Parts: sequence; structure tokens; C-alpha cells
Amino acid sequence: MSRQLPSLLFLLLSLLLTLAGCGNVVGPNHPGEPLVTIQGQMNPTADARITGPVRLAFVWYPQWLAAEDTGGSQGGPVDVVTEDVVYQGSFPANYSFHLYHPPPESALKPLGEGLRGKGAFGILLAYQDGNGNAKLDTIPTNGAPVDKIIGSSLLAEPTSAAFTVIYVTTEQPAETGLKPGFNLIQAVNSENSAVVPLNTHMPLTLTQGGPFYDALVCEAGWLTFMFLDVCGLDGGIIIEPTKLAVDGHVTLDGAKARAELEVTLENTPLQDATVTLAGRPLPYDAEREAYVLEEEDTALLVPGGSFELVVSAGGESLRRTFQMPGDFHITAPTANEQVSANQPLELQWTASQGAAEYYVSFSSGSAGSSTTVFEGSLSHTFDTRYAGPEGTVQVEARIHSLDVDALVMVALVREQAFSFAP
Repeated sequence: MSRQLPSLLFLLLSLLLTLAGCGNVVGPNHPGEPLVTIQGQMNPTADARITGPVRLAFVWYPQWLAAEDTGGSQGGPVDVVTEDVVYQGSFPANYSFHLYHPPPESALKPLGEGLRGKGAFGILLAYQDGNGNAKLDTIPTNGAPVDKIIGSSLLAEPTSAAFTVIYVTTEQPAETGLKPGFNLIQAVNSENSAVVPLNTHMPLTLTQGGPFYDALVCEAGWLTFMFLDVCGLDGGIIIEPTKLAVDGHVTLDGAKARAELEVTLENTPLQDATVTLAGRPLPYDAEREAYVLEEEDTALLVPGGSFELVVSAGGESLRRTFQMPGDFHITAPTANEQVSANQPLELQWTASQGAAEYYVSFSSGSAGSSTTVFEGSLSHTFDTRYAGPEGTVQVEARIHSLDVDALVMVALVREQAFSFAP
């Protein structure tokens, strides 16, 4: 049997290959003020069915980068910090998680890759308490999962939405951006990773869970279950080749629906699949090598609504329901407003329910810029030097699927025209 890992696993394999888990559990009652408060919003994926209470836990691992003089081993204890806060009912839901202590000494290990001293890294997990003991239980090597992990700050698509907390004991080279103590890293393990303020809002996606999530507290190591029979986890769920899969994007741009979807069967692109979106068959476009929809004044997609995607080929079928981001509006600049050409342009918009990120852009003549901002941020400032007399801003609210068989990005776009005062 051939074995193939999803691309996300390759990105993270070097980061967490042999993490081990066991250790102390810190109770919810802490004296004094928290050292760090992590906050953000929990959003379920379109196909996640969240029934029952959701709890949060923060897990310290003993290694971020490969340690010096360890022979490649990254084993060691972890520290699981739980809070007695329960989230239930409707989602999305805002959350706050308090850390009252630095990681324990057992989690601090020598750092490599030019870093100094010792360090540990931590991730925020969302879980459902299987035995009712109000804490997240690690899984013994010869045991089985007790609790169900359904969200992780590290496992995010796109990788720009992945976060981890890094704790280092000493001063680090200035170019790393790391300071002694707690550091929040965004887009961890990607080319765009960066230290961001500790109060940056951190999105947390709630999923159906599975072995890839439960293995984050496996005492044999995170990815070990894919190669060995450990922690009662079935590695076949992760490493079996995907049969029928779809990826691409579905966008509602004003009143125009756009979709571009690629279908594969056992990783081979298909041109003869049957693809329907909200009941509408999508033709195959050979030039784009994708199944395409372009429809003005559409009624297929509605802000905040849902739609069904059905794919069939080779005797296999795939059916998924996706949620459109909720409606929102650009509040600044207003339509046809004249803004000062001597000041940076501040783009502002209202929140889109369900959106985990916003892709924002500005264009004017030969000038332009674009970037991605995350849930909790509803503004961005653009440098408008060299801009022409007329300008356009655009905000794209996005929801990303974490389903490996249906990696579809769903977006809602709003655009505003304005001008610069002479």
C-alpha cells in the first residue's frame, strides 16, 4: 500500500516529529494577575457538528526547534494547563485563556538553530471532556483517547492562521524578534512567520476532530501514530491515499458568483467528474483545468447562507455543505468619499460572521497593496504615496475548510470606490 501524507503534515513534521506527553495539570484557581491572556474567537467549520460543551486547554511542549546535542530527539514531558470555563450553545464564540505561570522547568530544553538558552512552545487546544473530570487528559502510549480534541491553534489553514506561544529564558538575536518570556508567533512554520503582539486575536477553528488532533496529547509523540500502533489511534485514517477530493474556491463578489474547483481521484486530476454547486452543474474548463462557475446577479449564493457541493466520479461520491461568510460593509472610506492624499488611507469594515480572515487590497493608478488580516481586526492602513486621483478598496471575508477531502475556500467580497482630494 502506498502511503501519502497531506501537505500540512510535511510542513509540520520537522516541528513536532517526536513530541512526548505527560506531566502536571494546573488547576483553574490561580492567585494574582495572569501573565498572559490569549483571546480570540472560536468558529466551527461548515461540516462540524458541535454537540455538548467545549473546553480549552493550553499544552506546553519541551521543544520548538531541534535541540542541541539531543541526537534529534525532542522527547520530554509536557504541561497541560486547563481552565474551568465551558463554552456551549451557539458559535462563533469569543474566548479568553489566562496563563498564570511560565512553563515548568521540565518543559524547557536547550534551543538550537542559533538560538540561545532554553525554551518551550505551547499551543491552545479545544476539546470535549470525555470523562467529566474538567481537564484535558493525555493519552498513555498503550492507552486510548479519553477526551476529544476538536481544535488547535497550530493546525490551521491557511498556515498564516496558525499560532503558537514560544517561551525563551534569555535574550535572543535581534533578528528573531523573540524576547525573554512569552512570545506569540503567527504563521508558525512558514516563510511568513513573525512575532506578533501578545494581545493579537488568535482564531481557533472547531472541527470534527480525529486522530491527527487527538495525537497532540499522545505520550508516544505527535506523529508516531502514523508509523506505530500507539495511543489507540488509527494511523490509516491519515496516511491512506485520498480517493475522491476537491479543492479550490467559491466566491460571492457583490452579486456575482465565481467558483473554480479541481477534482482528483487518487491524486489524479479529473476532467469527467460530475460537479454540482447549489444544484447547478459546473462545466469543466480545459484552459483553467478546473470546474468553473461565473454567474452575474446570482441567486445561488447568499451572504450568511449555506450551499451544498456534490462531486461524483469513478464510482465515488463526495457531498459537503459550506457556509458563506456573513454580510458586512466597508465603513471607511465611504462611497465616492474624497480623502486626503497626504495621509495614509485607513480602510475599515464591519465584522463578517464566520470569517477567520480578511484579504484586503487598495489600488489607485500604478499604486496598490494587499495583505491578509485575521479575525478580530477590522481595519488596515495603506501607504497611498504615488496613488492616482481615483482609488478602490476591497475586502474579502474568507472561511477556509480544514477537510482534507474538500479544501475549499469560501469568500464574500465587498468593494468601494473613492477619490483623493486635489
